[in-house]
Amino acid sequence: MDRRLRPRYIAAAALLGWCAGLLSGCAQLAPPLVFNGPLPPGHTEIRVGRRYVFHTDLRLKPDHPVLREIAELPERVARELQCPAADCLVQVYLFEDRGSYERYLRAHFGHLPPRRALFVARPGLKGEEELLVFAFWGEQILKDLRHELTHAELHSACPNIPLWLDEGLAEFFEVPPEHDGVHYRHLAALRSESASPWSPSLERLEKLTQLRDMTPGDYREAWAWTHFLLRSTDELRGLLLQYLRELREHTRSHAVADASGTSTLPSLTERLRQTLPDPEKALLEHLAFLQRQSCHLTAALPEMSLETGVSRVTIK
Repeated sequence: MDRRLRPRYIAAAALLGWCAGLLSGCAQLAPPLVFNGPLPPGHTEIRVGRRYVFHTDLRLKPDHPVLREIAELPERVARELQCPAADCLVQVYLFEDRGSYERYLRAHFGHLPPRRALFVARPGLKGEEELLVFAFWGEQILKDLRHELTHAELHSACPNIPLWLDEGLAEFFEVPPEHDGVHYRHLAALRSESASPWSPSLERLEKLTQLRDMTPGDYREAWAWTHFLLRSTDELRGLLLQYLRELREHTRSHAVADASGTSTLPSLTERLRQTLPDPEKALLEHLAFLQRQSCHLTAALPEMSLETGVSRVTIK
């Protein structure tokens, strides 16, 4: 969704400068946009799990339910995607309210459209990247933190991940763990879209290289393809995990891209068509199955936020 600045390999925040060069049949990579502005003040520092350091003026206890869940996100992502756990810390700047957060964004990210949270990177003192997440405390805080910190996890493990997959995975992990990646709000919207002519196209998504070009519908479709690949069959799950492994290996070997910024890896669409003769039809069938399975939940819990799993988050 357009609320955050997905990093694309660094910035869930801004990535206004994607490389345009795209060779037919290849996945597109892009250089990261780094942030060099001043960091906001935070009088309290809270270590959350082994990966996150929260900076905030909120009276937030280390054992708060939000922090307890977030501490488990790195393991959840690593287990699901079979990727190695990262060691570097992610600094999370948590504003007390939306007003102070938006004033900070206007001052330092004024060229960006409004968003509830963002992930960025900045050069560290020792030449290493510092990974930063900015957010404010509100009813969507769990969803926002899951999403942006997923971008941080993906950037650490696989910085050259394609834009559509980076966003699709962030949408997959932003829902509560018990939803198993099912994004009920997206599912409901896709149900409405499927009632009218809609032609999903992974090939089209793979050609998107700039965050500003992604529409809300693109985020929904990115989630749909991601969930389809991870949850429909073991074969397709293996195909996606192998693709991610190859992306990581290319990163480590410094052979991710040529001078024009274009990946040497074939697109995932090409691989998928070697396995499925009609992946678009299979995707629609997968979504129809999820919709049937979800009907009883959405009917039984009309007042519950299906995005965050809680109706309201409070500080204690």
